[in-house]
Amino acid sequence: MKKVKITIDNKEIEAIEGANLLHTSRLNGFDIPGLCFHHRLTPTGACRLCVVKVEGMPGVVMSCTLTVKEGMKITAFDEELETARRHTLSYLLAEHNEEYDGTYYDEMMPLIERYGLASKGNRPIPAFWHNIPPVIDDTSPVLTYDSSKCIKCFRCIKACEEIQGKGVLSFAERGITKYIVAGYGKWGDSECDGCGECIQLCPTGAIVEKPNRERI
Repeated sequence: MKKVKITIDNKEIEAIEGANLLHTSRLNGFDIPGLCFHHRLTPTGACRLCVVKVEGMPGVVMSCTLTVKEGMKITAFDEELETARRHTLSYLLAEHNEEYDGTYYDEMMPLIERYGLASKGNRPIPAFWHNIPPVIDDTSPVLTYDSSKCIKCFRCIKACEEIQGKGVLSFAERGITKYIVAGYGKWGDSECDGCGECIQLCPTGAIVEKPNRERI
């Protein structure tokens, strides 16, 4: 593995050429936010929270979609980037059911505090998730899916396909009404074997384990 030098916020670091830029940044202490990225999965750039600036590239780019190259100069944090992240997070919250029972880890919660959005009055985009009819699939003996908590990050779909090699999950509908389906419809009627990989990788509790689950 070839080592190269890149600069992040004026700090020179040594990194592996071709490695994921977001993952590399985090390993070196730059806590760039993101909800769709996971180091075990190929990136999608779906949540748009990990935006950075790269010298020589126009505008802002999703760091999870970039790979490390010799001499890269990256801005990870400045006022423009943090404002964009706050606005993006506010939009994700607007279509997200925040009701939380403490039985799972919600990766969005630390970001809500970090960007000063705990109070709904501080959010630039008012909530509209309650106007979208939720799809709740409780047909599996292992898990429950609630579309009102889903941020369409692709993690569960990619986990099923890339880690487990099943490819059972996909999206139905489009836009804000989009939701996850298993097979051709209901989870309980699909080829899902109850491995739990999607539960582990879901960042917001849209897919949760049932109490006293029994493996299919």
